[in-house]
Amino acid sequence: MNQKAKNYNSDYRVNVLNNNTIISVEVTCCGRHIGEMRYKDGESKKCSLCGTVHSMMVQHNHFHIRPIKPESDESLAKDDNKAALNVKVL
Repeated sequence: MNQKAKNYNSDYRVNVLNNNTIISVEVTCCGRHIGEMRYKDGESKKCSLCGTVHSMMVQHNHFHIRPIKPESDESLAKDDNKAALNVKVL
């Protein structure tokens, strides 16, 4: 059966060689394929619709993929105001 379980926002598909060596991970976000990450520490893909960054952390015998959602527009506006206050004028 090849159907999506539940209603997940993100989905990952691991691509392997015939000897079961992992070569890449395909990333789906917001219902569409956004790209492929090589099996390498620090690789990431960003969804252009929601801004979520999907990051890969490779450790000695396993890996993690973490979706990091952007902050809300309101908190970003506050950070912009703080940055503007900290700018030095020469």
